[in-house]
Amino acid sequence: MKKLTNFILDSYLKIIFIIITATSSFSSCEQFLDLNEPTNQISSNIIFSDKRLALAAISDLYANLRTNTLLNGGLYGSGSLLGCYTDELTSVTASSLDFKTFFDLGIVPTTPAIDNIWINAFKQIYAVNKIIEGLENSNAYIDEVSRKQMLGEALAIRGVLHFYLTNIYGAIPYITSTDYHQNRNASKFPTTEIYKKTQTDWETADNILVSEYPAADRTRINKSAVNLLLARLHLYQKNWAKAKDYAQVVIQNSMYNTENDISKVFLKDSKSTIWQFTSVDTGYNTMEGQYYIFIALPPSNVVLSDNLMNSFEASDLRKSMWTKTLSNATMSYTHPYKYKQNTKTSASLEYSVVLRVEEAYLILAESLNEMNDTAIALNYLNKIRIRAGLSPISIISQSQFRNELENERRHEFFTEFGHRFFDLKRWNRLDNVIHNLKPSWQSYMGILPIPQRELLANPLLNPQNNGY
Repeated sequence: MKKLTNFILDSYLKIIFIIITATSSFSSCEQFLDLNEPTNQISSNIIFSDKRLALAAISDLYANLRTNTLLNGGLYGSGSLLGCYTDELTSVTASSLDFKTFFDLGIVPTTPAIDNIWINAFKQIYAVNKIIEGLENSNAYIDEVSRKQMLGEALAIRGVLHFYLTNIYGAIPYITSTDYHQNRNASKFPTTEIYKKTQTDWETADNILVSEYPAADRTRINKSAVNLLLARLHLYQKNWAKAKDYAQVVIQNSMYNTENDISKVFLKDSKSTIWQFTSVDTGYNTMEGQYYIFIALPPSNVVLSDNLMNSFEASDLRKSMWTKTLSNATMSYTHPYKYKQNTKTSASLEYSVVLRVEEAYLILAESLNEMNDTAIALNYLNKIRIRAGLSPISIISQSQFRNELENERRHEFFTEFGHRFFDLKRWNRLDNVIHNLKPSWQSYMGILPIPQRELLANPLLNPQNNGY
């Protein structure tokens, strides 16, 4: 028995070491799609010969999503970078930092953040594929309920990473293997094909996941999270009926509801949360709170733009409760205040919310309006407005509804993982909106450049995106 225990412990330590090596510790001078197979790699069927090993891999995957990918809530996540790129945030730093480069529209193929977004996302995709391969060979070792749950989570995350990447870079590879030779020569697929592959992964996940969460605090992906992702995917493709159907499924789930008190929306036990990242440790809160909030003037990094602040209606509670202004005799700046904690507390109070039910309401509203059901769509739009302290909108035209919806999405999701950039892009509104604020804006800037060293490592990723 002692030998068996030692073997399991030794295997557990090996998998932790391998996962860390595969997802976090590659040299920054390497390209993901040109990485060699780790020389210490253990075959997948041995890695997941114990349920705890698979759970450790899943846990590590979520931790890296929270801290090392474009889903992180700090200054180098999609919320900050794309907020600076559009009209949500203003960079106030004097240093040549990447978020300032985004704000100044100075992005080039060698901009470090462009490289880091790509590299870190594909590292996690590699880790996801390793987990999927391991789970596919684990039937004899892991109970079927747990195996399906973890497989569904992995497939969902693989789709999430590719979905964000294609909306940032355009045509990209869709990586579903850990085979080194195959990945180093991966070709690009257009966004339409990436969407099809993403849909396949998410539909597979939807079929095997359940509504119940496998862990407390809604920190792992469940069926409802995938339903909301599918609603978003179909919305982006203008598949209005399918977007409506998936959004309705989420809204009809009694586990979720909009918070009448919007000060509770970003607390870790919010009723509206569908998926959120757990804190790094007990008492820690969010990267958003740590990096967005400033307590002294002048601020050091980013502030909410005057353009955004001036766009709120005067009685909008999201302005008074989700933003905070600091002023003195010579200056006045406002920071996001969705998350209130920027230091450690005795117990974690806030987790970084990735998906919440309010998005389902606004997807349903938009879809119904585009299906010529504007009167019904108003019910869902007004639910979001009323809970924000605003008067409901009476009957309006389909075109007027689109304007109101744009305002609601802008004020509901500012600084949350790039919603504003993606919305303006899918509505073909980027050029009109951003060029008026930043005259140097060019149409090609709606797609960011592929990292230069990735093109050198894999010529099949050529040509570079137009304009770069």
